[in-house]
Amino acid sequence: MNQIDGKSARALLLILSTFTYLLFGAMVFDKLESEEDTRVRDEIERITDRLKNKYNFSERDMHLFEAIAIKSIPQQAGYQWQFAGAFYFATVVITTVGYGHSAPSTSAGKLFCMVFALFGIPMGLVMFQSIGERVNTFIAYSLHKFRDSLHQQGFTCLQEVTPTHLLMVSLSIGFMVIVSGTYMFHTIEKWSIFDAYYFCMITFSTIGFGDLVPLQQADALQAKPLYVFATIMFILVGLAVFSACVNLLVLGFMASNADEVTAANREPPSAIVLERFARNSLVESQLFNIQKHSTVGVLPGRPRRMYSIVPNSAGDVHLRRRSTRRSIQDTVCCGCFKPRPPRYRFSLTRRPTNISHLVDLELY
Repeated sequence: MNQIDGKSARALLLILSTFTYLLFGAMVFDKLESEEDTRVRDEIERITDRLKNKYNFSERDMHLFEAIAIKSIPQQAGYQWQFAGAFYFATVVITTVGYGHSAPSTSAGKLFCMVFALFGIPMGLVMFQSIGERVNTFIAYSLHKFRDSLHQQGFTCLQEVTPTHLLMVSLSIGFMVIVSGTYMFHTIEKWSIFDAYYFCMITFSTIGFGDLVPLQQADALQAKPLYVFATIMFILVGLAVFSACVNLLVLGFMASNADEVTAANREPPSAIVLERFARNSLVESQLFNIQKHSTVGVLPGRPRRMYSIVPNSAGDVHLRRRSTRRSIQDTVCCGCFKPRPPRYRFSLTRRPTNISHLVDLELY
């Protein structure tokens, strides 16, 4: 029997760990919630029997009463499908939170909801991922500026910015967003502080149980437009910050488990984020990143532009123009061999430090 390779062993270990974690969670929830669940069921049965005896309800009447009571709950928030309620529902759909407070009832609405979710969910995931990367990039840039400021003042407490610093700052921002949301929902929805905090965590993890849903009381969808806007922005901003934290966790701490071939061909993504702002300016860092000659993605028969940054004591930026011709055999047009016009390659002989004189340069 062949020996299991490293990737298969790691996958098997992850499967076993996940199922073990699920079993552990099931046992804990069973221990914590079973007694309360039994108490609630007994209470519902007692209230049902009391209503039947008091109002002489039949079994059919009782089922009808329960259905009406359930359907009336979302209507307390006002008209669910006017623009404010529809926008709130669309936000909940593309973020995959899915509180379950409302759902389309017509066939056309259900069909459109499926199509809308099919295109909206991937778009939302890509958007949150992109925003998370931008947030991490801005945090890295700010940390480097802060470090340089400390060094200029003679403090050397922050020698180097690491992925751990980025993660701590991202988590701090996320915690502040959760605290602000907890205070807002505790004040407006009259939830307890723990319930408001619980709602924020369930929302940012995109679970959305639906046991606590904002904007569902006193016609809030029509009567409180600013609160509707604040709730939607809270969901979007919170998920963007949460994506930034997850991005750092995955790229920074799980990149070490990447395949050896993949790791040999590219730098760890966390290192790329930090190296991007290793210089004092954005332009300088972007020019610094092209010093390696890349052969990936070059089409056959097409010359590639190669850049090299070489220090030069002359103090000026020199552009060397190198003319290259392709062989006649490489260029075919309309069945005839024709020489391709000369192509020019440019290289930077020195990494520029001041490019203000190039701003008004006209390129033809």
